[in-house]
This record gives sequence, C-alpha cells and structure tokens, in this order.
Amino acid sequence: MGLASTVATGRASAPVPWWLRVFFLVNVVQDVGVGFSGLVFPAHIVIPLKGLSPLNARFVACLYLGGGVVILLAALVRRAVDTRLALYSFLAITVAVLVMTFVYWRQFTVDGIPWLWLTTYTVDPIVASYALVRLGLIGAAAPGRHRFTALFIAQAVVFGGAGLALLLAPDAVLGGWPWTVTRLLARVYAAFFLAFAVGAALAAYERRAAAVRPFLAGSLVLLAFSLGTSLHHLARFHHGPGRWLWFTVHVVGLALFAVALARLGRREGDRAHLAGAAP
Repeated sequence: MGLASTVATGRASAPVPWWLRVFFLVNVVQDVGVGFSGLVFPAHIVIPLKGLSPLNARFVACLYLGGGVVILLAALVRRAVDTRLALYSFLAITVAVLVMTFVYWRQFTVDGIPWLWLTTYTVDPIVASYALVRLGLIGAAAPGRHRFTALFIAQAVVFGGAGLALLLAPDAVLGGWPWTVTRLLARVYAAFFLAFAVGAALAAYERRAAAVRPFLAGSLVLLAFSLGTSLHHLARFHHGPGRWLWFTVHVVGLALFAVALARLGRREGDRAHLAGAAP
C-alpha cells in the first residue's frame, strides 16, 4: 500500500473527536432555539433583529432548523471525514452572518450590543476552520460523481443564484420576491442560501454516503418547513410569477430530496460509497 493510500485510509477511519461533537451539539441547541422560537412565537424569535413580520420570522426559523438538522446529523456520524460538508456550510453561514452584523450594525444593536450573538459568530468560524485543517478535511474523502450529482448541482445553482442575487442586487430582486422583505433580510437570506449552495456543490462530488446524508436530510427539512410556513401565510404572498416559482421549486425539490434520501437508505453504511454517475 502506497503512502497516499495509507493516509487516505487513515483519514477515512479516524473517529469524530469529542470536542467536535460538543461543538456541533452546542450549535444545534442554538439553532433549535432560534428555529422553534421563530415558528411558535415569531414576535419573540431569539435573534437581535426587531420588527420582523410573522412570515419573515418563521422563514428565518426554517433556515435555522434546516441548518440545525445538518449539524445534528453531522454530530452523530462515526467518521470525521463525514463532517466535512457540514463544516464548510457552517463556516460559510457564520462568516456571512458575522459580516452582515457589522454591515447592518445599527439594526442589530437596537437593544444594545448582542454579545452572545457576536461571540458565537466570531468563535464558530474559527473552530470550524480549525477542524477542517486539523482533521485533514480540506478535500473530499471520496471524490467523484455519483447518482445524486445532478440533484446537488441543481440545488447549488438554484440556491447559489438566489443567494448571489439577494446579496448583490437586493433591490432588483425584491420586486419579484413572493412576499415583502427588507434589504437587510434579503441579505440575511442570501447568507443562508449561499451556505446551502456551498454544501450542495461539495455534496455533488462527495461519494461517501455518510457524508452526504446529513446535508440531504437538512435540505429536505428546510424545504418542508418552508413550504408549511408559506402555506400558513399564503395570504401574505403577492400574486405573480414569483409566487408560482416559489411553490414549484418547493414541491419539486421536496419530491427529489425525499426520493434521494429514501434511495440512500440505511443500507448505505458509514463506509459505503455512492455508486454510479448521476443520469
């Protein structure tokens, strides 16, 4: 066995260190707190932004819950290599939200400086970066195309395109957005969309089943909660193409993610590789 093969084998078999599991689980508690506070008590969602409409608060909650599922399932995998997608996505969202906090400092500090928020979004990207480097997770554990590659590429394009548009040209996009959103919220949404796009792009060329499963499940949960929230607040949606596009993407995405997760199934163990190129 050559040196490269030995290194790859060792990296693939290394367990998730205790400190990384704790890091993930602490953030799961935070994400669940934001998610359920937003869904159940939208006027009191636990983020330092005031005046969110119930629809916007619940959509923020959906974004946190989807991300929380990714992190939770990543905390439960056996091998460190299978946390890579979650770490990269987590790094993207924490850096983006931290930048948004400083760009829109006045809006985030209406009730004073949110020290817990600032501490969390400063420490998290540092720990995520350290984990990626320390555990040797920069590159894919088992690179290559697989039967879900096309699905993840499509997700990366949709989420990435929406995220970039909301980030760089919010005024142009908000006219066609299916409900009323401020420029600040547009960019907060952009941060989450881009994080999911990063995860999808990495998942498209990661063949380890255990690495892909958390991100696939989190994406499914995000769309499920988002669709439920959208139907609950249907009266707040504007009539027009944006509304129909929104619901079409949700229904099609839910169906595709559900089928993919079912096909992945329990038979794909923590060492299994996804076979075959995407059709």
